[in-house]
Amino acid sequence: MSSVPLLISVIGLLIVVNGLFAAMEIALVSVSRARLKRLENENKRGASTAIFLQSNIDDFFAAVQIGVTFVGTLSSVLGGAFAVDFLAPVVAAVGVEPASPFGQSLAIFLVAATISYVSLVAGELVPKSLARRFPGRISLALAGPFRFFSRIMRPVVRLLTVSTWAALRVIGVSRSHQAVAVTAEELRMMASELVESREMTSDVYDMLVRVTRLSHIRVEDIMVPRHRIIAVEVDSRRDPQLRRKIVNTYRAHPFTYFPVVETTGENVIGVVNIKDVLLHDPKSPSTRLLRPAVFTARGQTVDRVLATMQKKDVHFSVVVDEHGVIDGIVTLEDILEELVGEIDSAIGPELARGRFVKPEGALVVDGQITLHELKGRHGIALPSSKFYSTLAGFIMDYLGKIPSPGEYVDFAAWRFQVLAMARNRIKDVKIIRLGPEQEE
Repeated sequence: MSSVPLLISVIGLLIVVNGLFAAMEIALVSVSRARLKRLENENKRGASTAIFLQSNIDDFFAAVQIGVTFVGTLSSVLGGAFAVDFLAPVVAAVGVEPASPFGQSLAIFLVAATISYVSLVAGELVPKSLARRFPGRISLALAGPFRFFSRIMRPVVRLLTVSTWAALRVIGVSRSHQAVAVTAEELRMMASELVESREMTSDVYDMLVRVTRLSHIRVEDIMVPRHRIIAVEVDSRRDPQLRRKIVNTYRAHPFTYFPVVETTGENVIGVVNIKDVLLHDPKSPSTRLLRPAVFTARGQTVDRVLATMQKKDVHFSVVVDEHGVIDGIVTLEDILEELVGEIDSAIGPELARGRFVKPEGALVVDGQITLHELKGRHGIALPSSKFYSTLAGFIMDYLGKIPSPGEYVDFAAWRFQVLAMARNRIKDVKIIRLGPEQEE
């Protein structure tokens, strides 16, 4: 019986070792590669080793399984071998002869149940819970010892890894390991969890959501359409009245950038920044006022347009269709609003794009409002198409013709009634709610 305390200590130590294996397994799976890379750049000890273990995850799993199996088997064998000595008084107290087969079986069962309970709590559940809460710390702390253990057990590890690959090949799974990429939707869900835990503000979350959706927004969804463009019309690039025309246009419409177009056609000969006019010497050639125009094809996503504008260091781009015809313009402010939300214009509400009023409970909007803007501002979602991007386009596509004032389209819980036309263009549309919005 003098060996009982020593045996209990050995079994307890084995349970602790089992807990380390379980904790490291969960921690290394839970910690992200990006976080380990950041810790490696900060020269944190164990980060490089943890990255190596993640890169060889099959070998790591094999090593962990070897350790867990060996430790669990050894603790069970030790407990079973001395079960009778441990629990002889207990078995005898319940009226069973310890030396009898039933008494020995009862003692082994009680020891196994006790070891299993302690192993589950102290060797599995608690370590795994800690690993889920502190995956980075545990991965860095245990990476070195686990790398050393993997080297010692390498022959067995390789045997198990090859066996695993063979089994995967039988069921048709490739042996090559590729890190699972995080999708944009998963990134937004992770960010929402950070908001719930108050580790991220809601404003930052909203911005992150907008950033991840830039690749799904087309330039025509945010551009200023052609009929709203304020341009400086000149006879030619060397028009002697260029400066005066720019100043007059600025007085009527105080924007910073203007496209300069020829009056005889749709040729954009350049872009002017009003600051260049104010700082320019009136005696020098007026052609120096013009900057080269940057063009963007209709259908491009906003993230690609932004990358082009950054590369060419411009704040203004002209959108053209497949025939080279001007379709609209997009500015850096338009893209910025997709990231941070609506920005109140300092030039006054009468010049702000997309102004809305609600007479008699109805919503009256410009027919050229984009479907993206309509959903963002008023939560009215309409089916998108590559053939149109505005509410007017949706109405004409739905009716199959150019409508007349008074005609309407009913879709879901909404009625879209044409109020006014500007030649063949739908100018104003009244939106009326018909009933509870139905889920598409």
